[in-house]
Amino acid sequence: MSSTEVIYARVPAPLKEAADAYAGEHGTTLTAAVADLLDRGLSRVSEERGLAELQARLSRLTVEKAETEAELKTARSQVAALGTFAQQASRRIGTCPACKQQITGHDLLVTGACRQCGHALSGLIAPEHSGSAIDQRELMILVGALGVLLGIAYLATK
Repeated sequence: MSSTEVIYARVPAPLKEAADAYAGEHGTTLTAAVADLLDRGLSRVSEERGLAELQARLSRLTVEKAETEAELKTARSQVAALGTFAQQASRRIGTCPACKQQITGHDLLVTGACRQCGHALSGLIAPEHSGSAIDQRELMILVGALGVLLGIAYLATK
């Protein structure tokens, strides 16, 4: 059996009447009814605090979710841009002036040399004479794709 304590409290008449009615409806004493109602009320207050904490946490998680979705959208755009650049870089853009084998944007801009003979390709970007072995249109498409990629990378750091 648990010990009991005494609480002396003055309450408004309507509240006392409601407590008496509650005791009568539940077949209990006024003391037991007041103790039950007080316990229920305190439990509800505690639950409300827990609910407020859960609502605050839900708000924080909603914001985090929105931020994560925005980051995911940015990452998908970057992956798409990388895919486009990779596709453009793998396209044939001309021939090696030394061995006449096909060269790609990757050979020209990444390795800087023909993958067949190792000849340096930097002269193809800014040729000394007009008979270049590179398709200038394909080179411009590749440089444009590189520009888009760099722009996205720059924006991603902001």
